[in-house]
Amino acid sequence: MLRIAFVVYGSLDNVSGGFIYDRALVGALRAAGHQVDVVALPWRRYAAAVAAAVVGAARGWRRRAAGAPYDAVVEDELVHPSLFLRGGDGRTPPARVRLALVHNLRSAQPGEPLAALKRRIERRYLRGVGGVVAVCARTLGDVRALAGGDVAGVVVHPGRDHVAPDVDAGAAAARAREPGPLRLLHVAAVRPAKGLARLLDALSLARARGADCVLDVVGSLEDAAHVRAMRGRIADAGLAGRITLHGERTGAALLQLYRRGQLFVLPSDREAYSLACLEALGFGLPVVATSRGGLGELVTPGRDGLLLDPDDTAAWAAALARLAGDRDALATMAAAAVARYRAHATWREAAAAVAAFIVERSRR
Repeated sequence: MLRIAFVVYGSLDNVSGGFIYDRALVGALRAAGHQVDVVALPWRRYAAAVAAAVVGAARGWRRRAAGAPYDAVVEDELVHPSLFLRGGDGRTPPARVRLALVHNLRSAQPGEPLAALKRRIERRYLRGVGGVVAVCARTLGDVRALAGGDVAGVVVHPGRDHVAPDVDAGAAAARAREPGPLRLLHVAAVRPAKGLARLLDALSLARARGADCVLDVVGSLEDAAHVRAMRGRIADAGLAGRITLHGERTGAALLQLYRRGQLFVLPSDREAYSLACLEALGFGLPVVATSRGGLGELVTPGRDGLLLDPDDTAAWAAALARLAGDRDALATMAAAAVARYRAHATWREAAAAVAAFIVERSRR
């Protein structure tokens, strides 16, 4: 049995993909018999977190763990501004090895303000850990490009079994062939980086070419200014009544939308290894998503989906128009989506890979 401290901001109850990964991994590690204690750091703005880390390092803050040290401290890399200096903010316990769990590098996000400064902070953090667990090979490559090629790392794709779609290939193909408008599903917070504006442009162009589509958008509406802008664009494009902004949905309400959809669409700035895309495949929805990031490790273009440049509106419109008009092709892709999902690793396998990496790194 391993003793692991798992460090996050806030709690594991957040509904974003990164926190779903963290929560499922912690659950799988516990199910495998390991002790996992969650250490929650307070949410702070980036600058405030960096300042607290600097003050902590200057004061020499340390925390002594009662009893034996942990075998590993695993830190969601989101906390790096709080822990980039030796000693961090004094809240994390000692362990034989300190690992970072990296979903996406903060400093590599498109449009990230003060990216050069954040690269320096993030680089210092990554050079201070004993290894990296990356959610996809692309992310591990990004880490090594930033911190140095000698960073020890392991790729651990998310598991598939935090949802139970109970959809077989025949049912998925039959749903894809159902007549009427092509039912699109977009599961992401309504924020600029997730590409709803691009999707609206592609839908308008596809509609001008005769494609009949409707769209369900599921995700946070907290960015009020952007949501207002998107509602305005929907009205201006004459798409009101064809697009529904549902806000956040979980549990049965979310699963119902997955079961109703026919095609999953995600023209984000960038994705690492999207859990929403993995879930969509399980429900028999082919995935049309951004080509930027690590989704090439999940989606096989032409088989179970397509990966497109998110800024190529014409390519997105052409893909939507083609699949709206060729339901046999869509049905073939839907059946392949189910097969891809069922061949995917489980959370038990993900936990075993993380545990093996902890053992390997703690022996050094």
